[in-house]
Amino acid sequence: MKKTSLLIDENRIELIKDSFQHYKFIRMDGSPYMMVPTNIVFDNKIVNFVNSKEQKSYIEENIIKKGCTTILCYVEVKREKDWLLGLKKLKGQLINCAIDYVIGVKIPLNSLTPSFVRMCKREKIPVIFVEVTNEKQLYNIPWGWIKESLFPFNPTLVPIFSQPTEQERDLAQNIWSKVMKDVKIPSIPYELKEGYPISFEDITKFGIYPFKGNIHQGGEVTYNLYYFDPAIINIEENDLFLYYYDRILVTIHKGKCIRALDTIFYRPGYGEQFEVKVPSFLSI
Repeated sequence: MKKTSLLIDENRIELIKDSFQHYKFIRMDGSPYMMVPTNIVFDNKIVNFVNSKEQKSYIEENIIKKGCTTILCYVEVKREKDWLLGLKKLKGQLINCAIDYVIGVKIPLNSLTPSFVRMCKREKIPVIFVEVTNEKQLYNIPWGWIKESLFPFNPTLVPIFSQPTEQERDLAQNIWSKVMKDVKIPSIPYELKEGYPISFEDITKFGIYPFKGNIHQGGEVTYNLYYFDPAIINIEENDLFLYYYDRILVTIHKGKCIRALDTIFYRPGYGEQFEVKVPSFLSI
């Protein structure tokens, strides 16, 4: 917890200081509240809705009501030549989305080629989900060429293990982690859990942080407000998202109120694609 003051100009946090005693602007007393950054959630279910009414209902109940304003989703392709068509289709599906989104791509391991990686770089895709069905294939990929193709944009590789048993998935994960460490490719060693907030370390690696999931000077005005309650000060942000979202009083997205108590203000088309400039730039 940090007690501070924010100077807001439209949808921009111009300055953050301990106080603004000598400024004569309209003030709001925020002392009864806790301001918390909104989460970045991995949720690919949103791409499965063809009907805009069903998509709206899903976003309201599963995204906005939980205090989330940005999601990560992906285009699923089997072959390189289907990539641009799939990307165009997904963007069309999200045109009326009320929240922001980051677009990744999912492709089978055996279709991960240098030419495909270069296509992802041209489209500024920050996350490439790699479906690993046979862990032995990991030894047959020309990782040196892949690494060269990733540079300098450096999208992050994220595994999806489709082995039938937990033991086989654990083995595949161990091999993935070892190979990625050996070849020094931007990656994470585990699967992302769908429907859950993405960790600080991962959104940093993806290049989403500090621009999203953060309240900072020069940033957009996006946050959740809770009543100040000592009982929840030390609760992890993931737990706030999963178990305490009913305590959110207000959710502000880019300067607009999209939730007040149980009321959702859904603005079709207000959401937009967040384009990552440099993934892995602030990786830790």
